[in-house]
Amino acid sequence: MPFCLQLGVCMVNGATDIAFYIQHGKEERYLECKGSMVWTSDDTKVKIAQAMMAMSNLRNGGVIVVGMKEPQRGVWEPDIMTDEQVASFTQDDIAQWVNDYAVPAVQFAVEPFVLDTNKFVIIKVREFDSYPTICRKPKQLGGREVLKKGAIYYRSNSKNESAPISSEEDMRELITLAKNKGIAREIEYFRELGFVATLPAPREDDALKYEQEREGR
Repeated sequence: MPFCLQLGVCMVNGATDIAFYIQHGKEERYLECKGSMVWTSDDTKVKIAQAMMAMSNLRNGGVIVVGMKEPQRGVWEPDIMTDEQVASFTQDDIAQWVNDYAVPAVQFAVEPFVLDTNKFVIIKVREFDSYPTICRKPKQLGGREVLKKGAIYYRSNSKNESAPISSEEDMRELITLAKNKGIAREIEYFRELGFVATLPAPREDDALKYEQEREGR
């Protein structure tokens, strides 16, 4: 098992980890599977945008594997994806569409991947840099609102689904992550001014400790 899943986080380190995600057979909080699809479909764009915004709001981000099928609920396995479907997923096209709805822009990388002759599209989404990702405008599809203006898409601990954040627990978790990022930036600012040790560079995991020391706790 890749080290990232042992920790409950997602940091893809080469083909071995990607192959594991494909063969894992189920979704995780940091791993979302999608069926074989073509990017030019509006339905595809909405589903990928929801997943990417949700993944960007998680610590360490996440991975989307396109080219899977769900023969029974909760069980995923490789599907047949054509060369045309794979080629339709380009970095520029995805960025242009998704980041027209997401603010701040989602940082990601997309790449084709082949395993045992099966073709996939792998989208690796980075955790947000400074502020949580928010959907900036609505999207209607088939007479219903599929992207909601002002919604913060998230993947809860309680359910592997990319959906607007709805629980106090999830909101607290996201606020803590954003707050710690701000404190980490504050530490870096004072480090650059020479008021704190220059090494090692601050980490977000140090933020809570720093806040407690600053408040004299």
